[in-house]
Amino acid sequence: MTREEALSEIKNFRSIETVIFAMRIIAKIGTVADIFTLMPIATNNQSNASIRKLATDAICSIIKESLITRFNELTPDMRQKLAKILQTLDPKIINDLSKDLFSNDTERRLSALQMLGILRRHPRVKDIVAKLLQDKDTKIRATAIALLGKMMGPNDQHMVLMLLGDDDKRVRANTVEALESMGNPEMIPILNPYRKDPNNRIRGNVLKALYNLGQTDIEEDLLDMLTSTEPLQKASALWVVTQTKYGEGNNKRVVDAAGACLLCDNKMVHRNAEAALTALGTPRCTGYINYLGRIFIFP
Repeated sequence: MTREEALSEIKNFRSIETVIFAMRIIAKIGTVADIFTLMPIATNNQSNASIRKLATDAICSIIKESLITRFNELTPDMRQKLAKILQTLDPKIINDLSKDLFSNDTERRLSALQMLGILRRHPRVKDIVAKLLQDKDTKIRATAIALLGKMMGPNDQHMVLMLLGDDDKRVRANTVEALESMGNPEMIPILNPYRKDPNNRIRGNVLKALYNLGQTDIEEDLLDMLTSTEPLQKASALWVVTQTKYGEGNNKRVVDAAGACLLCDNKMVHRNAEAALTALGTPRCTGYINYLGRIFIFP
């Protein structure tokens, strides 16, 4: 029985036996579009109990597989909607996802972890994600710390501080973002030693975190990065300016250094420079964009 035939049998409902078989087919090969056919059956208390349960199981199976195998293809809004339906229909979904975290398929593990991030309001999710901070896979650790940053409270820093010394730069960069997200100024002395980190992303994240946590004296650090010979350092510093709007007042040194980056023939640096100057929005910044912004034209 094909998917189309199974859907036809479910809609026509000629016999319970045929519909049961069709439901099992849809549970295996159905698509997100089929949820609209199954939902009225799953939520109708007047439906046959066995059919209703099969419809519910089929919906949960379709959503789970879609989120795990096509996570990056779905829009954030669609992910949220599907996850909400899944959590409503299947209270045990957290247990199922926990099992997927031990899969031998790395991509499946990552998708299951990302799904837990969507379901982060569940009381068990934070503890499950926290355990993955010790995982051997750097992708899992980096994703876990990024998600955990959205769940932690202002006094949860003990959960992630150890990862500032992780061997993987993505993990360290995500850890800085997680510490910033807690909004605790007590993290300033902990982050200060990393403001000269050789990795551009970590360094940029630290400067943004320090500024947002209340330590606003990052001018010399920004200028050091903006005048660097390394394009990645320039690009990250410009990103920090865009995010913090540092230089919005009378800080001409940062504005002038950002303006000079428009003369860089690196596409990312040039793009970030325009974004930073646009974010600041002062007449001086507009002047730089108008007079220097078109010297290099990128495809």
